[in-house]
Amino acid sequence: MRLLLQRYMAANFVLPLMVSLVFFVTFMLTFELFRLTSLLMTRDITVPFMAGLLGNLALTFIPLALPLATFFSVVFCLNKLSTDSEYIAMRAAGFTKGKIFVPFFIVSVLLASSVYFLNQQIIPYTNRDFKRQVNFLTSSGLLASIQAGQFFTAIPNITLFPTTVSTDGRDLGDVFLQLKDSKGERVIMAKKGVLDYQRNSKTLVESLTLNLYDGNIVALKSGFDDSEKILFKSYTLPISQNKFSDRISPRETMLNGRELAAVLKMTNKQAEEKYRFDERDMFNAKYEHWNRMNTPLLCLLLTFLGFGLGVKENRGKGRNSALYGLGSLILFYGLFFFLIGIARKGGLPVPVAMLIPDSVLLFLGIYFFRKLDWQG
Repeated sequence: MRLLLQRYMAANFVLPLMVSLVFFVTFMLTFELFRLTSLLMTRDITVPFMAGLLGNLALTFIPLALPLATFFSVVFCLNKLSTDSEYIAMRAAGFTKGKIFVPFFIVSVLLASSVYFLNQQIIPYTNRDFKRQVNFLTSSGLLASIQAGQFFTAIPNITLFPTTVSTDGRDLGDVFLQLKDSKGERVIMAKKGVLDYQRNSKTLVESLTLNLYDGNIVALKSGFDDSEKILFKSYTLPISQNKFSDRISPRETMLNGRELAAVLKMTNKQAEEKYRFDERDMFNAKYEHWNRMNTPLLCLLLTFLGFGLGVKENRGKGRNSALYGLGSLILFYGLFFFLIGIARKGGLPVPVAMLIPDSVLLFLGIYFFRKLDWQG
């Protein structure tokens, strides 16, 4: 009987947990997509690439969303059990509040273990893959940055000004082009231009070529008195040709648990030589290391707090668990970021800055858990 009831409570907890997790991840994903809109507006994007990008983003948001999803799911589940008088029935049948809490605790331990593994092993590689995808978008989205009536200066030593631009950014009208290189400065004007962008998927060699028609080239050698003008019907200008590099400068979020622990043992000079980390990056590495430890603990603490807040009184004026829960979260995160700001300035060790708000959550959890026995 006891095992059956615990399975029943765990099952009632898991479903709202999954719904809450999907909601919070989707909510965060929406805001991130707004930031990437300009990169995604390119014809080089395929459905599998887009799916991989969204998948990587969603996975990185799970550690952020899981503690909140766990908290609200526990509160919802206990609210429902209380409203349906199932909680009272279990207490009347001899189940202590500790025994009722066991299935929620077991599920939260599994969640904490999972998010710890994700943080240490999976998500760092996901962050690297996401960065490579963004680099790819930035490169292939070059044509989308060329706008009619605007100077385009994204390519070093080249200034491009087209009067008209086609929708895909390849056909240009009334083109002005200024080039600066070791040979000097050249100014090219043409009635029409066609951009040819190609990438070899095997060699990863990218080439951007501008084909110009009906124009002239003015080469400025040492001033306007010493210049040369050439008329042309068609002229091909190789703008750039290089190999797309997916090598990225690693950030702390891209290092797995072992690599991150090794960074914390390095001197600032060693970290700069190996990862190009400055003083700010070193603090971020410390924060990332301890935050990966703190997130699983936060899942357990919010489960404990949510259990105490979720049980509703059935007589007299009911307790507003949503208000208490929201206040507890505001208190925790306000204190958390305040202390992290102090730690960033060197006023506190990072683990201490995290343990203090965790202790506040533990105190609130114990208070509301004990209060379950005081309800009439």
